[in-house]
Amino acid sequence: MAHYFSESQIDAFKECFFFHVRSGYISNEGDLSIIIRSLNYCVTKEEVHNYFTKATASTDRIDFASFLNIMHEHSQIENKQKELKAALIAQDREKRGYVNAVELRHILTNIGEKLSSKEVDSLFREAGVQANGQVNISSFVDTIMTPSPDY
Repeated sequence: MAHYFSESQIDAFKECFFFHVRSGYISNEGDLSIIIRSLNYCVTKEEVHNYFTKATASTDRIDFASFLNIMHEHSQIENKQKELKAALIAQDREKRGYVNAVELRHILTNIGEKLSSKEVDSLFREAGVQANGQVNISSFVDTIMTPSPDY
């Protein structure tokens, strides 16, 4: 599974895995759920149950290699960038690929996991969005979802 993830992703997975299960093995669904969620993935109870059942079919615990298999399988299902684009496209009433910056600010500060005004200002600045302008959905999502270098 190592060829599906970058070295930094594997390092993050490993750090989180061994932080939560010092024994080196996941032995229950609760721990699996906590670890996956700690890595900023959204997973349902049913998905956790299915992953756990499948991974523990031959043994009663999940080692790190099996955990990487689970993360690979789940990463094929969850595509945050695609989901975010779809959510913003739903706000594009004229179907032009743009959303009003004022509307976007309202959405980001009032719906779901609410961002502060400062956080929205920072996103807009990073993406080159004018406060009262139009936001190109595709380029905005691509910009904010591109990871910053960690060096």
